[in-house]
Amino acid sequence: MGLRSIAALFLILLCGLSSGEAAADRLDLIRKRGTLIVGVKGDYPPFGMLDIDGGLVGFEPDLAWEIAKALDVQLQLVGVTSANRLQKLEEGSVDLIIATLGDTAQRRRIATIIEPNYYASGVNLLMPHGKPVSDWTDLRGQKICATQGALFNRPMAQRYLLDLQLFNGTRDAKLALRDGRCVGWLYDDTAIAGDLTRQEWAGYGMPLPSSMVSPWGMAIALDARGTAFERALSDIVAGWHRSGLLMEIERRWNLKPSAFLFDAHELWRRRTPGGKLLCARQPDGEWPAECRNKAILTSTDVGGLQRIGLLVKEQTGLNVTIAYDDYDRSHFLHGLLVTLELVALCLAGSLLVGVAGAVAIDARVPLLSRAVKGLATVARMTPPLLQIYVVFFGIGGVVVQTYGWTFDGMAVTALCLSLYAGAANIFAFLEAAAHLREGDAAFRLRPSSLRSSLPAAVRVAYGPLVATLVNVVKATGMASAIGVPELISASTAIVADQGNADVMMNVLMVTYFLIVLLVVRLFGMLERRMVRHGTA
Repeated sequence: MGLRSIAALFLILLCGLSSGEAAADRLDLIRKRGTLIVGVKGDYPPFGMLDIDGGLVGFEPDLAWEIAKALDVQLQLVGVTSANRLQKLEEGSVDLIIATLGDTAQRRRIATIIEPNYYASGVNLLMPHGKPVSDWTDLRGQKICATQGALFNRPMAQRYLLDLQLFNGTRDAKLALRDGRCVGWLYDDTAIAGDLTRQEWAGYGMPLPSSMVSPWGMAIALDARGTAFERALSDIVAGWHRSGLLMEIERRWNLKPSAFLFDAHELWRRRTPGGKLLCARQPDGEWPAECRNKAILTSTDVGGLQRIGLLVKEQTGLNVTIAYDDYDRSHFLHGLLVTLELVALCLAGSLLVGVAGAVAIDARVPLLSRAVKGLATVARMTPPLLQIYVVFFGIGGVVVQTYGWTFDGMAVTALCLSLYAGAANIFAFLEAAAHLREGDAAFRLRPSSLRSSLPAAVRVAYGPLVATLVNVVKATGMASAIGVPELISASTAIVADQGNADVMMNVLMVTYFLIVLLVVRLFGMLERRMVRHGTA
């Protein structure tokens, strides 16, 4: 090796050593310098903006001042933008950035994100005061102003059945809202919060809970991970959550109270049955998994079902979020519960309609029997989804405009599917009655013959009845079309957030298969019971 090569190698090693020492001693460097240099935004009120003197002020500059005070150093604020904030950090011109940075796995590959997260943003709606809206489902079918290109437009429209009116920019969308061309403007809640600080939006607010929430994190250089600087910042943020300081600063800037901060305040103050803080550092120096950003946990951070789910994801790429993500799992289980409730209502309703309709027709009461048969024919021949749309949007729309009443999606779905399947059951019972009449003269002579021999008719019609009831179980997924939070709705919402359509659609298929299998087994048990009691 030549002299020049040796010199070059020596310089490389020296630079690498200096870089490592700089990262390890960043906190010492800041204290020796006597100044903490923090990058904050100046174009995102009220989180970061310029005052009348050109100084940087806002929610995040206030956090920077609190950190400088905790480290007992002076503070120098540097303006950054979304485009250059990580570049400023990488080149070393700032020690820390607090600049509305979403905490994602991709960003953790280029910077060290401080845990716990200090804030979160989501999607919300800017609306005039006085609108009778308390939940996102209240907005289905209504015109909503939105900005073209926003990543949340499609999932929000799919999840809540919003009628989005797209505009080229935020200015045009907000003008359309002022003109009354939509009931609200769909956008990032922190940006809306900035608008609400202006007098021109005094008559507006954000009445809904934010959706698609994403945590924010402070960031330091990638090579500063595991250093005293990272630990000091982490402890400071944890202290803010415990003391409620973040909520106090939020109120200072007239921000809408954040559910994220409230939940974090409760979490970081929570104690174990032994009286110790739940969110206390473990022997390895890490925070417990319960107190970390769930989106960035790995299989080594957790145990039980979460560990299995994350291990499957890491080893195979199959993102089974319902196994390791508490929110997705609870969302899916709630959808399953709603589906099972809907199945029970539809099964009971279709049997009731079938029995009552068949008895009414078989009784041959003038006008009544003909009317019931005509309605059953219409219900049987009309696609169930069309029935749901006609009742919910057609009749329901007229009722809302006339009386202000809204139809419950669950009730509408149960009613329409019960009528649809019940109509098929009516004709199954009538065919069973005809079969019994042909083979039993005594049956033919009895008055109200179907009503008095209903168990026998059920036994004869068992096959067609079960086929109809299995079909209505599968048809309950149509409820998602009108915003009922059942299995399909829950699964598509998870896909919209996680992008794991391949996994969730297969999970959905298996779940419906098991539900149908359960229904078939239950009716099989019923048939065997009927045979044992001699009802055949």
